[in-house]
Amino acid sequence: MVKSENIYGAAMSLRNEPLDWQVESNDPYIPVYHQGDLVGFFKPDYASEVIKFLNEQEVLKKALKMACTDLIKKMGGDTNKVNYLMGKYIINSERPKHGTRAIAILLADRQKELDLSNQEFTKFCDSFKLSPTELNNIYAGEGFDDSLLAPISRILGITKERLLEVRDGSEESSNI
Repeated sequence: MVKSENIYGAAMSLRNEPLDWQVESNDPYIPVYHQGDLVGFFKPDYASEVIKFLNEQEVLKKALKMACTDLIKKMGGDTNKVNYLMGKYIINSERPKHGTRAIAILLADRQKELDLSNQEFTKFCDSFKLSPTELNNIYAGEGFDDSLLAPISRILGITKERLLEVRDGSEESSNI
């Protein structure tokens, strides 16, 4: 959203509506406001970038809400369930932190890192004793036997213990 300054120096949208997130001041730590309420202080070096990011997030959240509302209306559903549908889409969009889906994403990341085509990556994995069928099963979200921990850990370049943490879920697996 394009910003302009009003007579008080506050950031405003082109329609003279205040933006959700705003910064006002040139002090060592500047106050940050959300919808007019003071929420904290930032160093000036970071404030404008953080505020830009937060305002972009607000726009995306509003767009998601509009899209979910439109979808529910088209399907003839209850528009009171918009927040539920938004939450469902957000959860499905987040990168999984544990389980087979998380390992599938790590494998896809490894493929990109190595700059290999699907066929080349499948051969690469097969050379580490992870068959094409087993690889496809992981991508499909199916669980896998512990006997595949060593080949997968070698493919990913992580320890078997770390792979177990990701597969089975642990506090540390949230850092993938």
